[in-house]
Amino acid sequence: MSKPQLSIVTTLYRSERFLDTFVAQCEEAMASIECSSYEIVFVNDGSPDKSLDKVLKLKEKNNSIVAVDLSRNFGHHYAIMAGLTYSTGDYVFLIDCDLEVPPTHIPTFYHKMQEEQGCDVIYGVQETRKGSFIERTIGGLFYGFFNRLTDTRIPENLLTERLMSRRYVEELIKMGDKNIFMAGMMQWIGYKQIPITIKKGQREGQSTYTLGKRIALSMEAITSFSSYPLIVLFKFGFFISALSVFTGIFFVVKKLINPEIVLSGFTFLIVALLFSVGVIVSSLGVLGIYIDKLFNQTKNRQTFIVRDIYK
Repeated sequence: MSKPQLSIVTTLYRSERFLDTFVAQCEEAMASIECSSYEIVFVNDGSPDKSLDKVLKLKEKNNSIVAVDLSRNFGHHYAIMAGLTYSTGDYVFLIDCDLEVPPTHIPTFYHKMQEEQGCDVIYGVQETRKGSFIERTIGGLFYGFFNRLTDTRIPENLLTERLMSRRYVEELIKMGDKNIFMAGMMQWIGYKQIPITIKKGQREGQSTYTLGKRIALSMEAITSFSSYPLIVLFKFGFFISALSVFTGIFFVVKKLINPEIVLSGFTFLIVALLFSVGVIVSSLGVLGIYIDKLFNQTKNRQTFIVRDIYK
């Protein structure tokens, strides 16, 4: 089989109801840019529905479909990395198959890439952030904190969808991170990257990205790309220690000036003790996160396991 000109990479998790439309729109997009040599790489991330069976059925009619079946659910970003690893095209288009951003946008990305000399990435950003008030608030806070705390700048309202050159994808794969945060890794690599504004539609059904998953991803992102939380903890701990010393000096001086004063410091002592314990526990928690990352990296365990590949 000859090397495809374009690889479309997407992941499967409770995606069965989207797949007929998704594949049809991919075929339509490829025809519009006159790309006869392409592949659609589906990565089954332990989907509990019949997404994989549906893809294999669609493959009977479209031989350009490739299915990568992971041994279990590893998570969205790890499944994306699996898809990029098994893609073979000169260009790789990354997209979610939930049709919030339909494959009909592929020609827009493709033509923009052809227009821009020396460009390796065309990435999508939303016109306005979608979702509930809580989701929009968490998203805004995340981008604000991440860009303030790290040296890697992530554009706000960044979408999954992006068209990438082969050399860019190869560098992304070679990073070898065990704790994967794709948006940060993609920006850290560099190369010439150009944004394109895309109107994101409304997803049919409930998103599989729960509030808990969003918060966990935010923690993963910040601790993977910044040591600033450790610096903040050090400064805070130093401040508390200094405050305790000065408080002690204050009471000693006060007693020396007026020996008859009876210092009832029991309440203050209890409050100070509880506060100190809280600081210590939270500090150990942050340190534990970083130690866990180091542990995962040194184990050199694979980030995903492939059960089967259907070509």
